[in-house]
Amino acid sequence: MKTIRKEVRGLDKNDVIVIEKYAEKQGLTFNMLVKDVITDYAKRIQEIEASKVLHAQIDDLIAANNELIDTQNQNTLVMGELSRKIISRLDFYFSEKSENFESDDSR
Repeated sequence: MKTIRKEVRGLDKNDVIVIEKYAEKQGLTFNMLVKDVITDYAKRIQEIEASKVLHAQIDDLIAANNELIDTQNQNTLVMGELSRKIISRLDFYFSEKSENFESDDSR
């Protein structure tokens, strides 16, 4: 594994002592513990960036789904209105014919 050296300025000496003591309790070296912390943080950053892309795609899917539902609702309304008109016309035409049949039967 390639060794990378970075200088970190502004650390409080007490913070470094706390980290060293914790690493010792965990059976790790200071370097191992700091490396693990940095690696975990880098993974978290990558996950956050990936989730931003994923959230944008999910938002697009939700918008498309909402549009589809709205279109289906509009189609249902149109079909209901069309069915109502067809039934009213059928009632109009068949009611006249049924009256004619009733008057012919009574003779």
